[in-house]
Amino acid sequence: MAFVPVVDTVRAYIEGRVDNQLTLNTLGFFASGGVSTIGMQALASALQGWIVGSFAPLLSNDWESVRVRVVDLTTETGPVVEVAAAEVGGTESEAAPNNVAACVSFRTDQRGRSARGRNFVPGVPNSILTLNTLSPTWINDLLGAYGQLQGAGDFLAGWQQVIISTQAGGVPRVAGLAIPVTSVTMVGNSVRSMRSREIGHGA
Repeated sequence: MAFVPVVDTVRAYIEGRVDNQLTLNTLGFFASGGVSTIGMQALASALQGWIVGSFAPLLSNDWESVRVRVVDLTTETGPVVEVAAAEVGGTESEAAPNNVAACVSFRTDQRGRSARGRNFVPGVPNSILTLNTLSPTWINDLLGAYGQLQGAGDFLAGWQQVIISTQAGGVPRVAGLAIPVTSVTMVGNSVRSMRSREIGHGA
C-alpha cells in the first residue's frame, strides 16, 4: 500500500519474544510541538520505562521485551529511533500458547472503525486464566497500565496517544488522521487468538 503521511505523528512498536517468536504491539502518538529526533528519543525512553514499571510485571516470565522502535509518519523518509528494552515478564507462571492474547481496545470520542484501535497483549500467564477467562484483577491492572498512556502530555509532555487512521472505507486517505485516545477498555473477559504469533509465523 502506498505511504500515507500523518503529520506530527509517530508509530511506536514494542517488540518482544515468547518461545523465540516475535511479538509486536503498536501505539500511535501525536507530537504537539512537531516531531523531532530528540522528542522521539524521549518517547522511546518513556515507553521503555512503562514496559519495565507497568507492562512487563503483568506478563509471564516466558515473555521478554527486546526494544522500542519509534517511526516518524510525517514523511516517508522520516527518522526512526530505537531504544533497547530488555525486560523479562514479572509473573512466575508459564505463558499460555503463543496465539493466546488479551485484547485491549482503545476508544476515542469519534465513531466508526477508523476511530478505534487495539493491542493484542502477549505472554498471558496461565496463572490468571480459568479455562478461557481472564482474572478480573488482572484485567483491571492491565487497563490501568494502558490508561497511563492517555491524555495530552499526561504520559510525556508534548505527546498524546492517538489512533492512526490512514484509510476510509478501504481507500487510502490523502493525509492520515491522528485521533486522540480517550479511554481504554476490554470487550469481555475472554482471551482472543492471534494466529500470526504461532510458531513459524510473524508477529
